[in-house]
Formats: sequence, structure tokens, C-alpha cells
Amino acid sequence: MRASLDDLFRPRRVAVWGASANDSSKLGNVLLRNVATAPAVDVSAVHPTAPRIDGVGASREPPSDLNLALISLPAPAVEAAIEQAAKASAGAAIVLSSGFGEAGDTGRERQQRIAAIARDAGMRLVGPNCMGVVSALGERWLNATYFWSVPLQRGSIALISQSGAFGGVFFDHVRRRRLGMARFVSVGNSADVNETDVIEWLAADEETEVIGLFCESIGGGRRFVDAARAATVRKPVVVLKSGKTAGGARASTGHTGALTSDHLVVQAALRRAGAIEAASTDEFFDLLHAAASPASAPRGGDRVAVITVSGGPSVLAADAVEAIGMRLPEPDAATRSAVARLVPDFAALGNPFDLTPQCPPESFAPSVEAIYASGNFDRVVMIDCGIDSPELATAVVDAQRRHRLPTTAFLLDTPMIAERLVAAGIAVLSSAEAAVRAHRIGTR
Repeated sequence: MRASLDDLFRPRRVAVWGASANDSSKLGNVLLRNVATAPAVDVSAVHPTAPRIDGVGASREPPSDLNLALISLPAPAVEAAIEQAAKASAGAAIVLSSGFGEAGDTGRERQQRIAAIARDAGMRLVGPNCMGVVSALGERWLNATYFWSVPLQRGSIALISQSGAFGGVFFDHVRRRRLGMARFVSVGNSADVNETDVIEWLAADEETEVIGLFCESIGGGRRFVDAARAATVRKPVVVLKSGKTAGGARASTGHTGALTSDHLVVQAALRRAGAIEAASTDEFFDLLHAAASPASAPRGGDRVAVITVSGGPSVLAADAVEAIGMRLPEPDAATRSAVARLVPDFAALGNPFDLTPQCPPESFAPSVEAIYASGNFDRVVMIDCGIDSPELATAVVDAQRRHRLPTTAFLLDTPMIAERLVAAGIAVLSSAEAAVRAHRIGTR
């Protein structure tokens, strides 16, 4: 019987192969130092001669009852390490080393042998040719990767990546956007554990509320569709697929050895699964950002209100609403009349609602409240370029809190408003169009 992925994401006893007693700059040492920072995890190194490496105890054999084996050895030495891990009853192993399925016939044969050893032992195998795993352990963290710097801020996003390097892109966005994460796993060549296995585990993971997938190929066919559909009942699944063109497919094959599918087939599978496919890296992270922001998180309905004091960008937002298949309905007469009494007579109140920079500060709260409370809209996009008004910030935050309409924002030169909206769980994105497109997360 195959072990679950609990030993991968929640290990208690971890052993590292590949750290050097003489050269602390090696990647195996980076891996050992990273994982050794996890309190409440028993960490050891496997080495033929050294009693300690970088302050961690070492021995020729791993401890018994091992949960997680981390292997960072030259490819020819990995098979023996996998056999050691299997004898230690490891529930999971991560092979970070390269030189396997992506490296020709010899590498493919090596990959098949280590996968067979793991399968026969009931041990789950991640990789080879990957960057490892990062996982929240209560209030602590497991960083079982080669990454020197990982933004360990608790949050609800889990990322599955077939590319190890894309993990660095993920961590950069998490840091810059002040988001948090729950899990990260680089599956590499997927000799055993693939994206479908991880989605099935994350669907039931209480730490994860949003699942992101970066992939070069999608295997598993019907099983992937079924797993993603089951997950999307409870939490959004957002996918960024590379290798969509002939050139990208060739690059993918050389990178992980993956065989890409016709992209139209992939798109159809994602639609059946209820997953949202992002068109670009920026949109991928915008969608994750919105889904992980409590006041922007997905709910039903396609009627969008755009509230602004900045006319030009609001027109771009209006175009973007229709481009993603949502609606920009006109307000009813009562709502238009209620707002008209509060704002300058040259304000535009047809949706977008342009309250204008000349709107009296005391009018922001009742105007915004009338729009949110009208019953005409399911979602709101707020746009403001340069009017850093505390009254406007309070109006949007309070109305969103009362009426629970998912809200996103595009702001420029408004640091106080940005701080208040972010603190209230509203996603602030990089353009008017991005603030609109982030609402795709609420569609299926």
C-alpha cells in the first residue's frame, strides 16, 4: 500500500543525503541547513564518514522510522540512497538531483529504477529533477528546498510546480504582494508523485484555501479532471500552462522530459475540471492574489460595478469586464438618484460610477454605500489615481464588510488607501484591467 503525502508535507523525522563535510557551499548543504531550521523535526545527515555536518548529526545509515528522505546526490548515486531510504521505512523521498528522464535514455532508465524501488517499498517519490517542498507545520515551517530565501509568511496559497525555477518566481510574488502561503512542492519529472496526487491531497488540506498549478504538461487524463473538479467544489484551482506552442513544447521536453498535449485538449480538460487557466504569469498571480484575499475571494454572480474618481482607467476597466464575459449593468433609477444628490452634477453615474476628485469627502460613504446596497451588483472594482482620501478608503472598506461583495482595486499614488484596503483583505492589483480580470476567479 502506498503511503499518503502526509510524510511529504508533515514529516517528523527527516534525513538528508548529499551534504559535504568539506564544502558547505554545496547544494546538499544548503538543503541540510534549510531543513535543520524546522523545530520539532528530527533532522540528520547521511554520510559515509562524517559524525556531524553543519552542526547536524550524521551517520552512514538513516534512522529507522524515517518520514522523509531528501536526496541531493549525483544521479548515479541516487539509486543506492533510495534503497537505504526504503529500508528505513521512509514514507516519502524527494530526489532533487538532475540527470534522469530529462537527460536521455540512460537517465530515463535510472528514473525507472528508482521509481520501481520506491513503488515496491510503498514509498512516495517526488522528483527527480526538482527543488523540493516548503510546508507550514503549525506555526513553524519546513523548508526542504535549495532556495536560500523563502518568504515564510503564513497564508492560504499552495503551489504545485513542475518547474523548480518557477518556485523562485512564486516566492518573489508572494514577497512583493505581501501574500502568505501554506504549501509549495516542485514535482519535477514526476516519476511517481504528480500534480494530480498533490491536488487530491491539497483538496482536503485545511491549511490550503487556494491551489495554484504551474505545468508544462498535464498527465492523468480523467483522473486529473476528477481530482481538480473535486477540489474546485471547496477551493479555487488556478493553472498556468507553458508549452502551448510548438517551440514551447520542444523547450519543455528538454527541461523536464515532459510530453506536452495539444493545448486545445488541455483547455477543454481544465474547463471540465472547473479550473481557471491564466493567460500569463501576471494574471496567474493576480488570480491567486484575489482568491487569497478574504474581501476579494470568489462568490457567484457576473454583475460588476466600477467605482472611481479617475475616469480614464475606469473606461479600461469597463472594456475588461465585457472581455471576460461579465456584465456592467446600468444602476436602477433609485440608486442613480441617491448618488446624484451627493456628488457634483458633472459626475458620471451610469456604471462606471465616476464620483470625481471634486466629490465632497463626506459624500464618499453614503455614495459608496448606495452602490453596494442597491442589489444591482455582485462584485465591485474600485479605481483611484492620486486621491488619497481616508474617507474614500473607509467608505469602500465599510461597505464591503457590510454587503460582502467581492472587491478588488487598482490604486496609484494613494498609499494610505492602499494600506487600508489591503488590511481589510481587498486585493490591490497593478492595473484597472488586472483588477477586473481577477474576478475570473469567481467563475466556473
